[in-house]
Amino acid sequence: MSRERPPGPLLARGERVWVRTVVHDDLAPYQQAVRSSWDRIGAWNPVSAGDLEWHLGRQSTEHRTFLIHATEPTGEHDIVGKVNVSNVVRGRFQNGTMGYDAYDPYAGRGMFAEGLRLVVGLAFAGAGQGMDLHRVEANVRPGNTRSAGVLRSLGFRREGHIRSMLLLESGGEPAQWRDHDAYAVHRGEWPATPYAAHRPARMALLVSDFGAPDRSGSSGLAPALAAELGLPLFPRAVVPDDALWELLAASPVGGVVEGVWPREAEAFVREGLQRAGFDPAVVPRLRGDGRFADDPPDGPAPIGVSAALRPSDVSRVALRVRAAFA
Repeated sequence: MSRERPPGPLLARGERVWVRTVVHDDLAPYQQAVRSSWDRIGAWNPVSAGDLEWHLGRQSTEHRTFLIHATEPTGEHDIVGKVNVSNVVRGRFQNGTMGYDAYDPYAGRGMFAEGLRLVVGLAFAGAGQGMDLHRVEANVRPGNTRSAGVLRSLGFRREGHIRSMLLLESGGEPAQWRDHDAYAVHRGEWPATPYAAHRPARMALLVSDFGAPDRSGSSGLAPALAAELGLPLFPRAVVPDDALWELLAASPVGGVVEGVWPREAEAFVREGLQRAGFDPAVVPRLRGDGRFADDPPDGPAPIGVSAALRPSDVSRVALRVRAAFA
């Protein structure tokens, strides 16, 4: 069975840099670039001056390696940075993962960001001119603020935190499973707005009763749901009523409101949700007995009223809340 023929070169030019998929003549200057930046890069990732040859032998439509070159080189080489776009998944995903390094003496001068922008453009360009991807993601260790800052400057959004994602040596330490923050951008928003504001989905949940004995906080259900949903908790026992809705309105992600109101306060609660930017008809309400307010009497068994709150119960309720705002 014959090996897949390597794809044709990809090339793009900017004001201070130009980028091209790797060729054999890049090996020597690349090794010099890595050696000059060894200590700085090694603080975050394994470093190898010989890894480019490994990538060169694996070039395909699903694995492209780009080098960013300085238009006017200074020092002993012209390599501003290296970018791999790999782990490509086609079909309905059309996604690639981007990994990169910036090299001295060019790091910190904005040249790498210019080149990375060109690479992302090639990743989104159609077949024949680029990789024809829909989405590009990059994963950065949380402490590497310079790397994350470059992504944000290009309009990448932070999409979440991934625990124990990659097994990496770092800063002289042995290999460990390292946490990463996930960033991404898709073709429909490219070129993206630099430092585009993150707009998380807003959700709200009422853990409340009207005209019932005050059992707020007794089951631990509201705090558990707030943690599961990643939302702040606003307990009526602590926050005055008017401030409660103001805090919910000010929260960019919404929140879990816990408390017991007099029966005649139902209209007040509906108005408060509206003031906070939520449709009261959409916001789920979990009663003190652990049932949703709109559940039939013979619906799911109540939760949150026993001494032991099961994680499965918390997860089931949280999934229903997320579905309400899908």
